[in-house]
Amino acid sequence: MGSIMGVLPHGKYILSLIRFRNLVIGGATVLTGSYVSLQNSWNYDIILNVILQMISVASFMAAGNILNDIIDIEIDKIAHPLRTLPSGKISKNQAWKLAMIFSLISIITVISGAFILNNLGLNWVPLVIIWTIAFTLMVTYEIGPTTKNYGIIGNVIIGSMLGLVIIYGAASVGNYNYSVTLCIAFMATFMGISREIVKDVHDMEGDLKWGRKTLPIIFGEQNSRNLAYIIVLCGVISIMLPFFMNWGGLEYWMIMFQGPTIFVLLRINGPLLRGDDKKAINSLLLSMVLGLVGFFSLTIMSPYI
Repeated sequence: MGSIMGVLPHGKYILSLIRFRNLVIGGATVLTGSYVSLQNSWNYDIILNVILQMISVASFMAAGNILNDIIDIEIDKIAHPLRTLPSGKISKNQAWKLAMIFSLISIITVISGAFILNNLGLNWVPLVIIWTIAFTLMVTYEIGPTTKNYGIIGNVIIGSMLGLVIIYGAASVGNYNYSVTLCIAFMATFMGISREIVKDVHDMEGDLKWGRKTLPIIFGEQNSRNLAYIIVLCGVISIMLPFFMNWGGLEYWMIMFQGPTIFVLLRINGPLLRGDDKKAINSLLLSMVLGLVGFFSLTIMSPYI
């Protein structure tokens, strides 16, 4: 009952290991990037490709999360002892098998998407290039030269990968360089970088034990939190920019769709000043979700307003 032929662990432990909630957000991010960027009408092939690329990104993220937990298992025994791997609910051998399965799913779906775009006469090259860049960043982050151990460099890489997911969604409909989409990508990137910095502050005890050179260890905890908030403000500017510049037919008053996002982002300064890192981390994730929902809702309603 707890495994498939003794090879794979119980489903609930797999969902915990792959961070299923984050995978849902990743898939929704692809959908937002594609929906905002599509300049033509939807058809069966485009819908199919968007679904395939949502699966590709979710599988890619699952493989990345598993790899991260495999590499960090000893650190997590200190910082996150209840997580699936350090608590022994899933073995390292099982985790490696799962990582390979999810990686294969991601590869198959991106290749399928390239064929669909090619058959539609759309540019498939950006889709493959973005996936390849993301794969390279993930490998260099986790395995070699392990950029995760070098402070702000690792934070920027993870943040950039979040922004790439937005552009990847746009590439899945053949329109990767749409101005509004790029602003959303910058928003996600800045929020991702800020969140990674705060997570490093939260995980500082384990990182110190294993000799990592994260930003809080080098720069100090509160200085790192202050930098995280400055980066948050860059994210706010990215959100506001398309409305102020009237890109994609957006008007000033439409910024109300991003009101909740901006509100949450500006209030993050409170938890950061108090050293409430967990709340700041959750608020940054919430703001990212609200930002995507805001742009998605605006795109749906724009023909009627």
